[in-house]
Amino acid sequence: MLEVRTDTCARPAHCDDPATDLSEQEIRTVIRTQIPKWVRPGAPAFLVEEMEVCAGRARIDLAVIADGLIGIEIKGPKDDVSRLPAQARAYSECFDYVVLAVHESLAAKASTLVPDWWGVVVGSRGHCRLRYRFTRRPQPNPSLNLEVRLALLWRHEIDALLTALVGRLPKRRATKKSVRAELLSSVEPPILRQASLEKLRERIDWRGVPI
Repeated sequence: MLEVRTDTCARPAHCDDPATDLSEQEIRTVIRTQIPKWVRPGAPAFLVEEMEVCAGRARIDLAVIADGLIGIEIKGPKDDVSRLPAQARAYSECFDYVVLAVHESLAAKASTLVPDWWGVVVGSRGHCRLRYRFTRRPQPNPSLNLEVRLALLWRHEIDALLTALVGRLPKRRATKKSVRAELLSSVEPPILRQASLEKLRERIDWRGVPI
């Protein structure tokens, strides 16, 4: 369950010019410090930066692997939001929740380019403080594509799921796509959804950082 607070401020380490626009990196830093408040206390959770999705065709700024898979896309004041509709389509296939963290100058336009169930965080600066506020609370993804979710897993991970959930080894020369199809036809969606999360959390020697 994604838990959010409506308003948070943070004081940057250096603040020579309070009127300076927030950079994407500053927004990223503030969001990273607040992510622990978004997940259930005590639940295992990991943060992955620049996570590839859709077989490498898209890359989200931050991904949180917790009770659900949370994607966070950041748009700073100098960003072009023209790619946002395509990004929204890609992220909406595999994440349980998605949050758009956007600079206030882009908020009005950007929020119309993403689905209504996405959360929207607006960042601004005032009196030498970085401020972000949720203008839209995130809701569960109503149309998660489990085939795309399973595509996030490595080959040995989906093979292990087939053995654990279906009780048999993959057929000789089976492709990743055929193993995914067998899982989808044999396992109830809620079970498969949870099992895929557990496999992502179990990864070692990866870029995931415990939260």
